[in-house]
Amino acid sequence: MSIYTLHHRVRLLDETFCGNGGKYSTGDVLFSDRVKRIVLGKPIAEGGEGSVFVAHSALGSPLVAKLYHPTQRMRWREQKLRLRCSWPIRSPCVAWSREILYDELRRLVGVLMPRVDGVPLGAFAFHAELLTNQFPSWTRYDLTRLCLNLSESVHTLHCNGVVLGDLHPGNVMVSPDGSVCWVDADSFQIEDYPCSVGTERFRAPEIHGNFGGFLRTRSHDAYALSVLLFMTLALGLSPFARQGSGEDMQEAARKGVLPYPFASYKPPPGIYPPDTPGRYVWSYLPRKLRDALGHNLTCVQRRDLRPRAMPGYLARCLQQYLRDMEPGGGRDHPMYRDLLYDRLCPPRSLLVQMIPNICTDCGILFREAPDDVARRLRQSHAKSLCKLCIRRHSTLNQAFLNTTINH
Repeated sequence: MSIYTLHHRVRLLDETFCGNGGKYSTGDVLFSDRVKRIVLGKPIAEGGEGSVFVAHSALGSPLVAKLYHPTQRMRWREQKLRLRCSWPIRSPCVAWSREILYDELRRLVGVLMPRVDGVPLGAFAFHAELLTNQFPSWTRYDLTRLCLNLSESVHTLHCNGVVLGDLHPGNVMVSPDGSVCWVDADSFQIEDYPCSVGTERFRAPEIHGNFGGFLRTRSHDAYALSVLLFMTLALGLSPFARQGSGEDMQEAARKGVLPYPFASYKPPPGIYPPDTPGRYVWSYLPRKLRDALGHNLTCVQRRDLRPRAMPGYLARCLQQYLRDMEPGGGRDHPMYRDLLYDRLCPPRSLLVQMIPNICTDCGILFREAPDDVARRLRQSHAKSLCKLCIRRHSTLNQAFLNTTINH
């Protein structure tokens, strides 16, 4: 049996309706399972499962109330919420369910959760301009620290027996200091209650069919987290995007052909990263981090039976990456710390006159002017390097020379 086989040990869910069919709005009163009086405030958001309101109680602590749509108020959901509220998870990395909400006849309406301040990851991290507007002082060091916090938070939840299942950028809030908190935790998988929702872009390739028909594993979370880390570091670029391909992104992920090299893997001929900002980020990452992310994204498609690298290991790789960026580290240079994204590509009128080539350093397809080609051919020892690698080598060599002169 393959280690990627899905085990159908899902609890038989009781789909009997146990709530009322009413809709609620600001000012309505509900009751928690501890008979606390909860007054609904202004609405915050609405999704497929229900609506979220600000909640006011006598305790005065910042809370939100998630009220399920009438068609979602089933017996199994109440049972899952009762189990969830009995788990004493009070980590700052997750807005864990606190109490179940009922109407005056003790019929299920929703759930009470702590309120989380911050910005959804998907609202800023996947576009350089949005990131700069939201957090103007952030550099690549801060983005890497954010990825570290994401990995550590998923590792913490795994240690508490929780599988996120629906892991995507809309479910995590980010503070200005880079700390993260997962929200919408009532859909997370606990024990044999499945996570019945999901996002296609973060679906592991071995998962097929209805999300609620099986129990997901930590390995599935590791795949989704790897996609999320790559997109965060590359400012929204999908790891499976490549040049000149009109192929559907989900189909490319199903085949698992990455346009980036790692370990003993090299992309097939003609497969290159797209000409977009962030395309050089892969070559900046430490080898161990590249190997772990690449393996997580392609091991099933390549029938590699080694298990995926778990969030704890990814966190250690990112921690080492941050240490390398600090003073005295192997990547202690603004080229590594400060660069958020690459310069924009040349206009198409200039690209027509340029000759395609492959960088011998990072393996990226780039274009060079005819004069540069002629000069490189005259220097038989010169490598074919893209401009970013040339600039990086030049600055690092200059830094080395300055250090030598000072000594």
